[in-house]
Amino acid sequence: MKLCNNIFLNLAVLRALGLLLIPSHACDEPGCENFTGNIVKMCLFYNAPSGHARTDPILSQTCASDHVHTFYGPQNFHPDTTYEDIRDTDPQYSTTPFIENQSLYWHPSIYKVDTVSGTKTYTRISDLDSSPYYRWDNSVLPKTEAFPPGFRMIAYSNNNLFIECCDYVDEREQCTDSIGGMDFPTQSCDFVGIALAMPTCWNGNLGIDNDHISHMAYTDDGSVAGNCPSGYNRRLPEIQLFVRINNYQGGEYTLSDGSDVFHVDFMNGWQEGVLQKVIDECPIEGDESDGYNPPCECDFMLTKNENNAVGAVCD
Repeated sequence: MKLCNNIFLNLAVLRALGLLLIPSHACDEPGCENFTGNIVKMCLFYNAPSGHARTDPILSQTCASDHVHTFYGPQNFHPDTTYEDIRDTDPQYSTTPFIENQSLYWHPSIYKVDTVSGTKTYTRISDLDSSPYYRWDNSVLPKTEAFPPGFRMIAYSNNNLFIECCDYVDEREQCTDSIGGMDFPTQSCDFVGIALAMPTCWNGNLGIDNDHISHMAYTDDGSVAGNCPSGYNRRLPEIQLFVRINNYQGGEYTLSDGSDVFHVDFMNGWQEGVLQKVIDECPIEGDESDGYNPPCECDFMLTKNENNAVGAVCD
């Protein structure tokens, strides 16, 4: 393996919602959700990927993946990686912002496509940063639990992916956005943001021996505080993965699997007991007017990683 150029960039807070498999009666934009004023949001900013590799530790522990993924968190993403492997990662080999969380998050790698004289050239995009946003609401039942050791899940977009193309104008963001399929903007802009929220209702399965999807479900109305459907009587934090392509050039882009469906994979790497303490004790800082995006105020409960991995491991 070789080392790619290190990227150190700032993140803007995502202001929108992306949901998967939303019921027809659910809202599709901020402001129409079931907001109780009790949502807590934890923001985990990853200034660069930890690596790019043709591997998928959830789908196969022995074989390479059929397409390249971009990872955030530990640089330990071999196919046979376990919960213990990533949990015990030395912080200097991880892009995590907080030592207690060595979870892995990944998505299909993104490629710029250039066509010259009929010949297409695919260049993988490395100028990326990301944030998994965690949200929960302790005013509703079932109460939110921490992800257990060994837990993993995959979420696929279904014509509900949030995409924005933004420019910085007078120190403010001016954006065009859409909710739909994986349609890369054709115009250039300072950055493109892609966001997908993962489900929160849980049936108690770790996601190891099933399809890695069906052990989770979205709430009945698609909101963080919504009721869970029958058979899913437990609740985990919502993870919304926001990926930003910086210095977006416009033109043609594609995912590594050639699909128009975006997917996000999550493999829990939290130290036992830490996330539950955050869920139970992080204070509510927002109110109903903040809706889906209350202030991020949980950082004080975690230990900052002062020695992040330098450079992304590549295939």
